[in-house]
Amino acid sequence: MADDDAEAEAESTVETTAEREAETEAADDVTIDVEAIDAYEQRIEELSTAVEEREDTIEELQSVVEEQSEQIETLENQFLDLSARVADGRNLGVCPECNGPTEKKERLFRSDTIECTRCGEVIHTY
Repeated sequence: MADDDAEAEAESTVETTAEREAETEAADDVTIDVEAIDAYEQRIEELSTAVEEREDTIEELQSVVEEQSEQIETLENQFLDLSARVADGRNLGVCPECNGPTEKKERLFRSDTIECTRCGEVIHTY
């Protein structure tokens, strides 16, 4: 009977030890999972920060494009003015609307202009 009690006690000790090892392994798994969750949350924060930075960069680039578009339009207008000024007295300019010849119109009481002889478009006013 003593042998049976000793065997039963040994088996229960082995079972208890096995249960403790299983619990320890489960606890280690939980720790790893918590660390993985922390790493995942940190990665999400990094990505959201990167998205915000990209949105800011996109807004900045859009404003730069708008400014450059305005500058291009201004330069185009200046180019047309220079093209029209070439026509002063020689009718060498070309109308940007109809490609007709331009001519300088001198007036007594108003500003002189360069106008298209075909369509009448005022290209430049002095």
